[in-house]
Amino acid sequence: MSIPTAAAPDRVSVSFCLIDRAGGVLAAEGADRPYYAASTIKLHVLLTALRAADGGALDLEATVPATRTFTGYDGTRFTLGGDHLDPTHPADGAAISVRDLLRRMIDRSSNEATNHLVELIGIDAVDETIQRLELGATRVERLIGDAAALEAGRTNETSADDLARTMLALVRRDEATAGPDAHRARHPATLPAQSRRSTQARHSAWDPRAAQSPQPSLSIASVELARAALRAQQIPLITTAVREDVDHGSKSGWVDGYRHDVAFLGDPDGEELHVLAAMTSGLQPQEADARIAQLVRDLLPAATA
Repeated sequence: MSIPTAAAPDRVSVSFCLIDRAGGVLAAEGADRPYYAASTIKLHVLLTALRAADGGALDLEATVPATRTFTGYDGTRFTLGGDHLDPTHPADGAAISVRDLLRRMIDRSSNEATNHLVELIGIDAVDETIQRLELGATRVERLIGDAAALEAGRTNETSADDLARTMLALVRRDEATAGPDAHRARHPATLPAQSRRSTQARHSAWDPRAAQSPQPSLSIASVELARAALRAQQIPLITTAVREDVDHGSKSGWVDGYRHDVAFLGDPDGEELHVLAAMTSGLQPQEADARIAQLVRDLLPAATA
């Protein structure tokens, strides 16, 4: 049994956005095109939850009873089931920490953890984060598996541009919060500067908006939590084409007809941090993965050599 997701795509499409640590666009194609987001919305939930934790509204060390049953858009309860369940998720009623819910939502893409967190922080808070980041193509309007919301036209969408900027907001430590050890090296390899001349010439048809610092900034502890969860990703796409000595973390997402990923590449405290988001529709999984891997080789050859 499959949980409700999205209508099948009506065309084949591949979009991407590559940005530097300042948010400047190095290469992009169709980057503002909205796609059904699949599990990439979990980045927006993560950012919102960490904001709440930094503000004292969410206790990451608190324990809650695990559940697979949630309140839908129409107020009725629904239970996740079928092949979208996480078989390692604790049994209903078992104690689980909020911190562990965050980790499971990212590293193994747990739908149970995602819905649980949205109920803890509120879907309106997720929307506030989206608005503060000025993510023009992103909508998080329903829980995963909420059939009533799907029938009412509620959806979850985002774009490659929005995903890249959300990832940057999660992993980049701003100078105001970083402290004196902000630029310590984590891995021996860094990525050389991308050639802007070639990418801008190739993709000059897309006029990227002016680069803006991602807001809101997170505490050092929250940034470290996000980085650790993203580095532990168990379902990578972009980073399968990246050398092991290049620091990286990612969040993928897919349902039938859609396959996406967004990754940070390079030391997130270094000057050569890059973020790449890739979104596809209408392709078979193997072909989508191949197209994404080729993007990495084309755009960041030094990370794949």
